[in-house]
Amino acid sequence: MKTIKKNGYNLHIIPNSNFKTISMKIMFWNKLKKEDLVYRNLLLDNLLFSSKKYSTLKDINTKKQDLYNIHLFFDTYRKGSMIISEISMSTIEDKYSEEGNVLKSIEFLFECLNNPNVKNNSFDKTGFNICKESLKADIKNELENPDFIAYKEFKTLIGSKDVFSGSIYGDLKSLEKVTTKSLYSYYKNFFKNNHIDIFITGNITEKEIEKEFDKYLNLKSNNLKYETPSIAYNKDYSEKVKSYSYAQSKLLMGAALDNLNKDQKLYVAPIYNIILGASPSSKLFQTVREKKSYCYSISSSYSRLDNLLIIRSGISSQSYNNTKAEVLNQIESMKKGNFTYKDIKQAKELLLSILKQVNDSQWSIIDSNINNVYFGREDIDIQKEKIKNVTKEDIIKVAQKLNIDTVFLLKGDKDEEN
Repeated sequence: MKTIKKNGYNLHIIPNSNFKTISMKIMFWNKLKKEDLVYRNLLLDNLLFSSKKYSTLKDINTKKQDLYNIHLFFDTYRKGSMIISEISMSTIEDKYSEEGNVLKSIEFLFECLNNPNVKNNSFDKTGFNICKESLKADIKNELENPDFIAYKEFKTLIGSKDVFSGSIYGDLKSLEKVTTKSLYSYYKNFFKNNHIDIFITGNITEKEIEKEFDKYLNLKSNNLKYETPSIAYNKDYSEKVKSYSYAQSKLLMGAALDNLNKDQKLYVAPIYNIILGASPSSKLFQTVREKKSYCYSISSSYSRLDNLLIIRSGISSQSYNNTKAEVLNQIESMKKGNFTYKDIKQAKELLLSILKQVNDSQWSIIDSNINNVYFGREDIDIQKEKIKNVTKEDIIKVAQKLNIDTVFLLKGDKDEEN
């Protein structure tokens, strides 16, 4: 990969001739601000809904078909303390479509980004209302989802102002305040108020691609300074039960892991997590669910940038104490080294198989490079070697640093009826 620092953005070119498509991501980064969420989501949806030249969704879709069914979509997500919005594009290489298809696709993308469907300093009302209703539906769906409710309450219970607990879509109250005019005001500052990166991969010519982006991204400001998104927090033990009208209870248990070194975070903790609860052969699944039958489902996940391990379980409220006690028992058991070399081997094989799949798609290639550049990942060969070298003693050292500090139960009032 070659990185070219431009005025206002960074261009990352990843030559690869193994695919018939050219894929790219334009990433807009900033420090997480909850009040920005509805604007970011609503803005990106409006930009891809219509433009000055293609003023209706029908016009947009017709142009996509002309460009051999170009794929164009957006996403907003959180990485630690950072909020990231992506606009992604995938188009067929000229060799398999027609001469100039890639450049025409890039031109179309920047027609949408640089020339929004705006009149009198306001976004087109028709498209705006459709996108607003769509975002409202997404927010409402999350608010009715017990898994989201439990996770939100759990993150709030952690108590750190730096740990985001809301919806990545934003909230309904903020959404109602957005107007066609205020969204356009937000758009005018969007490019200069974000750290911007473009990752592009495929059978591409470096100079041609660089020249093409120079045509459409003539930014005056320097790229904003990137900040490491990792979150650290410390807290005392807390436990809470909240009732909810649902047929199944949701139990979440978490532990801060912000006292690990780099290799422990990147290689040892993921192996520990797989052995504990992130696979069908894990301690939690095989004991708490299969052997003890205390729960309907159980798994663990490790978030390196949040420095947090979370155990999620779907249970009957009557089995709350038993489930909690057995989870704590399994965590203590791993501190004593009560897991086998077969467990370690299976966990390593799972991680290595994931790394083997990186080159199977252009999106995973791009994501791998993003992880290397910004999230402290190392080259794949180095990752493989360090995974293989993790010992049982390394895992025990991490296990001994893990103590459950947060427990939350979303108690299903209807589960006794079932």
